[in-house]
Amino acid sequence: MAITYNLNIGSLKRKLSVDGLENVIIEVSVGVSAQSQEYPQFSYSCGGNVSFDISEIDSESFVPFEEVTKETVIGWLLAKEGVDTVEEFSYVKASIDNIQARIDELQVEDSVNVGWSVTNAPEPEVVAEAPQEEIPEA
Repeated sequence: MAITYNLNIGSLKRKLSVDGLENVIIEVSVGVSAQSQEYPQFSYSCGGNVSFDISEIDSESFVPFEEVTKETVIGWLLAKEGVDTVEEFSYVKASIDNIQARIDELQVEDSVNVGWSVTNAPEPEVVAEAPQEEIPEA
């Protein structure tokens, strides 16, 4: 089952000055949307903010804001979590895992709409009349 995802970097929050360095990125807004590509189709989205520890930032490792790229930010996100691929990044992994769990659950249980119904209408009442006895004429 193919599950595709889209990792969005929505915004960057920066401090204007930190220890003589300008425009230091301190937080990234991320969002992930994922969807299964075959039956059954499920989708899942999540997102949030990821903060960076800038307490040990130095001029040698600093990337000037004007030179920051999508790849740079993705590298920071992966490094922060100690993972090597985008699929292992917590937000992406959560989205893929959520969809896979729903698919796995569906393979164990499934609903099939059959459209059957039962009406609670009363049956027509049949009253049997007792035969009337004829009275002989006198």
